[in-house]
Amino acid sequence: MIYTLKEIINDHSQMPEPIIKNGILLDKTMLVIVGPPKSKKTFLAQNLALAIASGKSFANFEITKPKKVLYFLAEGGYYPNRDRLQKMGADFSEKYMENFELSLLSYLPINQNDSYKKMYNIIKNSGAEVVVIDPLIKFHDVDENSASQISDVFGRIRELIQELEISVKLVHHTGKVVSKGGRGSSALVGEYDSCITIKINKDLPNSINLSYDTRHTEPPVNNQICFNPDTFWFETDDGILELLMEHGGSMPKKDFL
Repeated sequence: MIYTLKEIINDHSQMPEPIIKNGILLDKTMLVIVGPPKSKKTFLAQNLALAIASGKSFANFEITKPKKVLYFLAEGGYYPNRDRLQKMGADFSEKYMENFELSLLSYLPINQNDSYKKMYNIIKNSGAEVVVIDPLIKFHDVDENSASQISDVFGRIRELIQELEISVKLVHHTGKVVSKGGRGSSALVGEYDSCITIKINKDLPNSINLSYDTRHTEPPVNNQICFNPDTFWFETDDGILELLMEHGGSMPKKDFL
């Protein structure tokens, strides 16, 4: 798209509402969720997807309004994910249930033309406004440590965003050195619009620490959220946080059990 300076100066249209406030997911942008194995990345991604589908805020994630969500999931299989989503969706309003669709594809390398066309058509036919790709590694066949190769994959995702007018959320595994972020992180950092990085909190069961990077706004303050095993939803728990503060930021695991 090309705009003249005159068009830009005379444009007074309203900026689209964010999907998740505080710059976490804006309209027609790309959010990446990065974390190590067993850090509940997919639980968080599914919570966010259902929250967006229903317009429901949770755990300090402010959702502005309901959106149609398509979730490409390549791990776990149907029945484990069915059971998980049944628990997460136990209190889900029936009027929003059609806003969430799950596509189970074990492998779809979108850097290949045929696979890209397949994903394009699935998204287009679904009418999705937000698309989740989980995990990224199952949707390409390039070397993630090659900046040029992984940039080609992100180029395909940008094409989907532009042509189908969607926002995209990617789930990405942390590299071998956790402190350095996702695999191929040097290439990754240049591609996303926003990023949530998950770190496991070893001192507090079922809690994770989140840090944020946003390109278009001031990033939110790092925070901690707790996983509720009864609902499969993340929550804030001010009581636990206050208890931790009183003990200098950490407590023995036995004190919580």
